Amino acid sequence: MNFLRWRGGWSGADRGPSKVGFRSRVAILAAIAVATAVLIASAVIFVVVRQDVVGRVDSTLTHHAELLVKRYSKRRSLDVIKPPRRASAGLSSTPTFSQVTSAKGVVLAREQPGLTLPVTLGVRSVAAGHSGPFFSDTTVGGIPIRMYVTSIGHGRALQVFRPVTELDAELERLAVVLITTGAAGILIALLLGMLVAGVALRPVRLLTSAAERITSTRDFSNGLPGGGHDELARLASSINTMLDAVNASQNAQRQLVVDASHELRTPLTSLRTNVEVLAESRDLDPLVRQQLVADLALQFDALNVLLSDLVELARQDDPGATTVTPEFLHIDEVVDDALSNARSNYPDVRFQGELAPARARAVPADLERLVTNLLDNAAKWSPVEGTVEVQVEERSKPGGSSGEVIIRVRDQGPGIDPDDLPYVFDRFYRGHESGHVPGSGLGLAIVRRIVEAHGGSISVEQPQGGGTSMTVRLPALDEGPSSGSPDDDR
Repeated sequence: MNFLRWRGGWSGADRGPSKVGFRSRVAILAAIAVATAVLIASAVIFVVVRQDVVGRVDSTLTHHAELLVKRYSKRRSLDVIKPPRRASAGLSSTPTFSQVTSAKGVVLAREQPGLTLPVTLGVRSVAAGHSGPFFSDTTVGGIPIRMYVTSIGHGRALQVFRPVTELDAELERLAVVLITTGAAGILIALLLGMLVAGVALRPVRLLTSAAERITSTRDFSNGLPGGGHDELARLASSINTMLDAVNASQNAQRQLVVDASHELRTPLTSLRTNVEVLAESRDLDPLVRQQLVADLALQFDALNVLLSDLVELARQDDPGATTVTPEFLHIDEVVDDALSNARSNYPDVRFQGELAPARARAVPADLERLVTNLLDNAAKWSPVEGTVEVQVEERSKPGGSSGEVIIRVRDQGPGIDPDDLPYVFDRFYRGHESGHVPGSGLGLAIVRRIVEAHGGSISVEQPQGGGTSMTVRLPALDEGPSSGSPDDDR
């Protein structure tokens, strides 16, 4: 069975889980790497040694041939060739033999009677002077030999050869040693790979155990063990950051449920009381009945606003819950429309707008909700015949970077208590003086989420002269050619 065709394959991926453990894969990869290095090194060693041995044989043959050529090149006829006294050149005790052949392939003289070398076309070509000297490997009588062929003059070729049985045996022994050593090295590498992989993967096992504990206990407060600056430490740190975010999200969800239950309990109790009074009091005064019905309508409206704010806040808490694409908007026009609605909803409050042209990229519904909540908050805290000032302007930042759009809403209310100032954007938070002001405490929390989702910021100030000033800063629309025209998207 092909190993790579196992279910899951070598590394799992799209074929399902791998049947080979990670530790085993590391050890096998280490063994493969060592095997590759051993094979390459062994091949290089074998080739180098073989070339050295062959080179020494060739040097011996060449030296032998030079001595014979020097001795017999001037003789036109030869019967017997006597070996030179310095023929072996000290290579080994293996004898060297020679033979002289004519261009027609006739053996003219031999150094060893009864031992005839094959006469090939190459040998005849050297004898005729058509080719230069060459080396070749052949077999004579089942014995491997190394032969050198050169011209000896007068249409004759000198064939000098020697058996290489001993040298081939040495190369075979070298190959066996290299193969044995390589196999042992690969086996040792596999065992050491398993050992090293076990030591190296110990932090991974600790991370796995911690992750399994977190999965079983659902306790995200105790993260993974960290420390250090290596890749595993960075992985643990990243996972801990993710767990902190999950833990914060879960805590926020729990707190939202608790706060929502608390906020819903009061209007529902009031609704139930009024409904019971209406149901049990048949002889109720018409004016009192009318007042109860009006109270019920107001309470239903307040409950509807609260539920709407809860849905909106939950949507803002989940960035992936909406797929609405931001558009290029004229912020001053959006604020102007919101001012018109605010004047209708709060006829006892004056709204003054100073709206300069400004453009930004935003989700239209979110931007309308942001401005509406700011105006509602300012109107609720303003006295009768009080004034709410609204400003919109676009500022450029120094250095040529993109500017920002500023939306500022200021009321003439009593201002915010310094103790309440750090918490005004928290969900369900209502200040010490807010008992007479209707609301759920979610409006400004929604505003902050919308501003942050658009890459902006919001701040609250206590200006001179009283009241409260809310300032929203959003990234302005870039003027580059790729920005496009906002009018095209309207």
